[in-house]
Amino acid sequence: MTTGGPDPLKDALDLQARIRGLQALLELQRWQIEVLNNRLYSSEPGGIAARRLLDLKRSEAVKGAFVVPKGVNDP
Repeated sequence: MTTGGPDPLKDALDLQARIRGLQALLELQRWQIEVLNNRLYSSEPGGIAARRLLDLKRSEAVKGAFVVPKGVNDP
């Protein structure tokens, strides 16, 4: 006896499957962030070098963002 209307049980199961998928993606992203943090903030020489390089890139980006262009007639 099917009426062709909405099936709450099927909808709930679909929602549960989507939630499981999103939880798996969230866990993967947490792991990726943890790995990146461990690499970036490592006390090993490579981690220190990565931190310095990132700081250098950030400082260069800040310096370049506020450069006032000179006009042709500016002294």
